Amino acid sequence: MAVCLWLAILFYGSHAAVLPPPWADVRRNPCAAHPQGWLMLYWPSDGKCYTIYKKGHPCPDTQELSPGRLGGRTVAECKCPPGTAQLPHTHTCHKLFERGPCKHGEYFAPVEESFNMRGERQGMCVRPQQCADETLLYWPPDGRCYYRLTQGPCYPGLILDVGSNGLANCSCSRSSPHYYQGSCYAHYTRGPCELGQLFLPDGRCGCEEHLPHYSRDAQGCFELDTLGPCSKGHVFSISEVSVNGSRAECHCKRFHARAADGACYRLYTRGPCDQDEMINRGGRCTKVPCARGRLYVPSRRRCYRPGSAEPCGVGEHLAFDFEARPALDGLSHNGVCVCGNRQCASEQVQSCLTRKGAAIYKGTCHVLYTQGPCSEGRWLAMDGTGVSCQCRPGLTYCKDS
Repeated sequence: MAVCLWLAILFYGSHAAVLPPPWADVRRNPCAAHPQGWLMLYWPSDGKCYTIYKKGHPCPDTQELSPGRLGGRTVAECKCPPGTAQLPHTHTCHKLFERGPCKHGEYFAPVEESFNMRGERQGMCVRPQQCADETLLYWPPDGRCYYRLTQGPCYPGLILDVGSNGLANCSCSRSSPHYYQGSCYAHYTRGPCELGQLFLPDGRCGCEEHLPHYSRDAQGCFELDTLGPCSKGHVFSISEVSVNGSRAECHCKRFHARAADGACYRLYTRGPCDQDEMINRGGRCTKVPCARGRLYVPSRRRCYRPGSAEPCGVGEHLAFDFEARPALDGLSHNGVCVCGNRQCASEQVQSCLTRKGAAIYKGTCHVLYTQGPCSEGRWLAMDGTGVSCQCRPGLTYCKDS
């Protein structure tokens, strides 16, 4: 509350003559005539003025006083603060994506349609979606599944696991096997260890040659699916799975090519090439075929102006490659078809097909063997005819999809 009030004073105090808040107008807010009255709202029930965005009286304990509109007037309303919501016909605000007023194993989710004329933020109790198996946990704030006992969506030093409320929680305790000097780390990650060592299940930093994380060239162990001991543009990932054990190696990242210097560069950027060249498939340096202000479309082997519709489908237009990072990859000459500011359906389909464990269902990309768009008791699975909603194994019945 104090921080919000300080920011409001800082902003409006230095910009009041340029951009005053609507409730600073005495014709809309009777409290505006008081000293710093633009930070207050009039409460008709007792005829007093109260500070905006303050929790409690005259509002219920968990709600805050907010400005609202009634005709051309500014009125005081009691609303749930951002990040919270209320059950219908109640006045108590609960934090979203936590258990709140819900049963064990349920979380309090926002109801998007509830932002009515009064601006009420309403929520409802829902059960988390099912992930592929018990090694994954559903994280309500972003609707994704993460591996259990990893950092997942948590802050560094915390581990994702099932909490006492039956939901995925970020936590760290001294009794955890992941605990080390005040923080918790996922096993087989670098964690608090030196380069070339991993945080092992016995709570120590070390490296063992039988691990798939071991690199013979670098004589150390490195976290999988990271840069590891590799050079620029590579990823250290499993390349060999056999009865003798798995082994990780350095591979070029997706949409990258290995150049003559041994590093991998994003396709159609300059990479190690000369000023007027770009890296092409196979790691070759070729002349940039486009004039200034044009983008290259590899499938057509031609150049087009950004925003043009010709190389794209209906409702699409050509745009810059949003996945390229100019600060790291350099300027990209690659043009992609987008719908508005988002990747087009055709590109989404192609991207989905390259993701392990994902598939297209009714035009949208979903993770296989999760409930996804299916009804209760079913999950999205693949059979001989394609992808469909099927009854989960072990259930004697399930609802129609």
